[in-house]
Amino acid sequence: MDINLGDWKLIKTGHIEADFEGFNDEMIFEFSDGTVYIQSAYKYKYHYAYHPIAKIYTDGNLQIIVPEGMDDFAEVITTNSIKSKIISDFNGWSGDTLFELQNGQIWRQSQYQYKYFFAYRPDVLIIKSGNYHIMRVNGKQIRVIRVK
Repeated sequence: MDINLGDWKLIKTGHIEADFEGFNDEMIFEFSDGTVYIQSAYKYKYHYAYHPIAKIYTDGNLQIIVPEGMDDFAEVITTNSIKSKIISDFNGWSGDTLFELQNGQIWRQSQYQYKYFFAYRPDVLIIKSGNYHIMRVNGKQIRVIRVK
């Protein structure tokens, strides 16, 4: 790790809810207490861990996440989230997919991407990142816009 954590203040320790697959562009990290962070600066490094403990540090300006068992970090910011379920069978997304949620909201895929995977009434997490929203379903993410 190329920073000295002694210069940083520990502000949170907790379990990451989903499987952790390292750092990538716009990764979402949901802690077991409901706090949600999004990776704010691009960094790629693969590392798999099942619901690892992670620590959030700050230097007064930046926040970083350091997962247990990984000798690296990524810059993160705290964000608000919407949690719900997709109301029917789910088969992934294919370009212009609509997502009807149990809370009555309807979201549409806004980023072209094809990803097939089946899930029955899966949980979804939607977060705002800058000028757009990202929806996570079963560890996979896609940009979305709210229709209703």
